[in-house]
Amino acid sequence: MNAGASLLDLPDLDSGVEAAVAAAPLWLCPRTGIWVAESHALVSEALGNPTDFSSKVTLTGLDAGFPGEEVEAIYRDAGAPWTRTLQTNDPPDHRRFRALVERVFTPSRVEAMADRIETHCRALLDAWPQGRPVDAVADFAVPLPLRVIAEQLGVPAADYLLFKRWSDAAIRAIGLAATREEHLEAARCGVEFQRYFAAKLADPAQRPEGSLVDRVAQAAAQPEFALTLPEQLSLLHMLLIAGHETTTSTLASLLLVLAEQPVLVERVRDEPKLQRRLIEEVLRLHAPVQGLFRITTRELQFGGVTLPPRTRICLRLGAANRDPARFPGGERPVLDGPLAAHLAFGAGIHHCIGAPLARREIGIALAELLRRYARFELPETARPLRWSRSVMTRGLLALPLVAHPR
Repeated sequence: MNAGASLLDLPDLDSGVEAAVAAAPLWLCPRTGIWVAESHALVSEALGNPTDFSSKVTLTGLDAGFPGEEVEAIYRDAGAPWTRTLQTNDPPDHRRFRALVERVFTPSRVEAMADRIETHCRALLDAWPQGRPVDAVADFAVPLPLRVIAEQLGVPAADYLLFKRWSDAAIRAIGLAATREEHLEAARCGVEFQRYFAAKLADPAQRPEGSLVDRVAQAAAQPEFALTLPEQLSLLHMLLIAGHETTTSTLASLLLVLAEQPVLVERVRDEPKLQRRLIEEVLRLHAPVQGLFRITTRELQFGGVTLPPRTRICLRLGAANRDPARFPGGERPVLDGPLAAHLAFGAGIHHCIGAPLARREIGIALAELLRRYARFELPETARPLRWSRSVMTRGLLALPLVAHPR
């Protein structure tokens, strides 16, 4: 990796990441003062050590252009301050929130969602035109997980477009590429979100029994959780974004892989085990979360470098997932041989709590796509493909696709 690069100038995943990781598994970005870890070993080491590598990193400390005072004023005047819950929190407080959410995404609860996921999946694919291009992002990858998480939150499915707008604004704000106006718009959207869900938290009649909103509201009064209103809203905001964003990105990447490598369609069509393996490979190669940030709590040795306390580090999951020392099979899906654990969902205490639901959604979607369609084709007008520009996330913005029925 070019040590003089900006974090926003990191090479695309399809431009030789393997060689870059091998050449410089840890490098300093002089324009930001942030160290970048790209090898599987270093990223895993940091993710597995929350004592030395704290998750309490803020945009104020990462983004020199972040209009912190203006953003704080918007929340102070019209909403509530965001608080740390899961992703940007450390033990022991992190455990209080994790214990609550773990009750929601148990294997039995995820499996109980399968029929509804399949219903949504089929309804969306029924609307696809025959023999003509469809935007597989807007017409499938976005609405499927949004409808699922809307049901889990206990809110009307018709409001999912609101959720998408709020989520998009939040994702843009954390990617280190946002303009001042985008940061302010994210704050305004955040206030809209808070008002929408504060009303539901305050009124039991507005939240279905057993929904995420209902569970959070009930937990707020329990001694082991005792959540304040800002904590309740912050937790729901995290669940909304995490509950669909990574699934959307992975569904779109999966369809792209099937279109670009049609041999895989027939290879996995009647093989559920290979379908699951393909999903893991797409997660590895197209990690929807590309980077996470940590800050050291003491002086320590990391990757042969002595780092002082308060050193900021970008853990580049997307690069670690292509590290040739860990994944010698190359930068294409590998369906045979041992399966090495990837980091698409993170690791350690911050491993994505919704990973079982994401895998189930993607598995149901893949099986239904293969049942209906013989092959997937990218029209000539589809290129160049447009990807989100962010240090933290990666996803297709659109994917024109022709699906040919069986």
